[in-house]
Amino acid sequence: MKTTGRSLVTMGLALYLLCFSAFALYHVYAENELTDSHGCQIGDWVQHAQVMVFIVVFVSTALAPILLSLPRFTFFYHRPFQSTASLRGPPSLFALL
Repeated sequence: MKTTGRSLVTMGLALYLLCFSAFALYHVYAENELTDSHGCQIGDWVQHAQVMVFIVVFVSTALAPILLSLPRFTFFYHRPFQSTASLRGPPSLFALL
């Protein structure tokens, strides 16, 4: 029951943000506020969002080669001398550790 309520709240929030974003973009295009907000808060929000999208794309593009060249940390690695389980027997919890 909790997950159903949580998913409904999340879906409602997502729909609200989608509708607000659509209204904000319509307002900005209708009032020609893409380059100058004319003192309107909605125009300012859209312009700030455009700047943030540019910054995120620029920083992500700049950091991608660095992050891809770092060695990967593995959570599961093979321990060759720890497992003495027979290959014919069923797997046990201790053989996996």
